[in-house]
Amino acid sequence: MKIASILPALGMAAVMCLTACKKKDIFEDNRSQGYLSMKIDGQELAVSKQLTGSLYDTANDIMSHLIVSGMTSDNQFLTVNVSFLNKELKPGTYRLNDFGYNTIGWIQRLSDAMGYAADDTGLGASATIIIESISETKAKGTFSGIMIHDVDADKKKTVTDGKFEVTVMKHTK
Repeated sequence: MKIASILPALGMAAVMCLTACKKKDIFEDNRSQGYLSMKIDGQELAVSKQLTGSLYDTANDIMSHLIVSGMTSDNQFLTVNVSFLNKELKPGTYRLNDFGYNTIGWIQRLSDAMGYAADDTGLGASATIIIESISETKAKGTFSGIMIHDVDADKKKTVTDGKFEVTVMKHTK
């Protein structure tokens, strides 16, 4: 008899708990606040969804990597990647080097899985990324460069007026 009278109260408590709890959204919970934008051959592109600023301290024991990326409203993918030697997060000018560090990338259509990247100096790519401020929680900077098509190295795109300011999520080993 006691169980029968307790069941409605337990049911009400369960309903109140379930409706009061906010459901977790993996895309919202893992999204940075801020902005990322650039001009490619004069056309302005700005990230409007899935913006992330990630600081990876996992690649090896001597480097940290900042990756700022996201998608435009029409699903173009933009990314900026900066490597910090000796894991020293410090403002400064970072350029694309022969090892493929400090890169810029753009994929116009994710379904094609082909895009442009400033990641190979041997093909004429270049990237200059200026970190204005950086910490384990925030990053701000500007960038420009020349990106090369993934398949046809004769196709190039010029990046100007690149800028970002994001909250950073740190990933460690």
